[in-house]
Amino acid sequence: MKSKMLVPSKELVQDAKAGGYAVGAFNAVNMETAQAIFAAAERENSPLIIQVTQTTMAYTEPEDVAAVIFNLAERSSIPVAVHLDHGRSFGVIMRFLKMGFSSVMIDGSLQEDGKTPRTYEENVAVTKQVIEAAHSLGVSVEAEIGRLGQIGQDSGVALTDPDEAAKFVEDIKFDGKTVDMLAVAIGTRHGLFKGKPIIRSDRVKELADKLDMPLVMHGGTGVPDEDVQKGIEAGICKVNIDTQIRVAFYDRLLEVVTEKEKEYAEADAAGEPRKYDIRKIIAPTRDAMTDAIAEKMRLFGSAGKA
Repeated sequence: MKSKMLVPSKELVQDAKAGGYAVGAFNAVNMETAQAIFAAAERENSPLIIQVTQTTMAYTEPEDVAAVIFNLAERSSIPVAVHLDHGRSFGVIMRFLKMGFSSVMIDGSLQEDGKTPRTYEENVAVTKQVIEAAHSLGVSVEAEIGRLGQIGQDSGVALTDPDEAAKFVEDIKFDGKTVDMLAVAIGTRHGLFKGKPIIRSDRVKELADKLDMPLVMHGGTGVPDEDVQKGIEAGICKVNIDTQIRVAFYDRLLEVVTEKEKEYAEADAAGEPRKYDIRKIIAPTRDAMTDAIAEKMRLFGSAGKA
């Protein structure tokens, strides 16, 4: 079946906001991760946001990953948005817009090195520039205010202030339009947590009441299920997942390689040649990633909403 359409993420998160659930945004780095993400969405009949990060450019050409994603989207039966996650410059955003992405994130909270904070004014300037370019093409825009980090652990954490967020949403308007969704700092962090995370769902509620727009949780891996659900109830409409996919891949890879080593030892003992087949190693890891992604879709409440 053909995809219903390649859609801007704005449509998916607005539906999620109205329906009281969240859409998962899952990061793809190669063919197998993209296949796992689409397979999970098809299995769960879930709307999908599939992401490529700016940092993927250090691993491979993003155009190569995008070609795989667009091919899978054409054959999919579920609505999908193809999203750039954490673009940090206008130049990078333009590169992904030219590829045909239907959604982009400008992370104006940090400089292009991904570490040094931008000033509020710098964030406003680059975000406004992206809104002008992306909206002219019908592409959704996600922005960020505040700095992600684990409360009590990361020295750079700066929870999103509701009043500053409301001012930001106004200050970045171009031609009367602002961003379509906003990533907020509420105690989550990228990667795995150290100890038990503290997630400020009360801050999400304050932001949701102040802004009345779809809010995004970055760093969703490792957040306890009950805290994710509280965040969604408070106003989170998009949850980013990356590390969970990597963990599922790595854990299953170790199991498969261990199994293969036993087979090779038996073949050596029997005087038979070893059989090296990459497909028999990669396929089980892809299945494990699919299962992990499907579990998150059910948790977010998007299963059955395509």
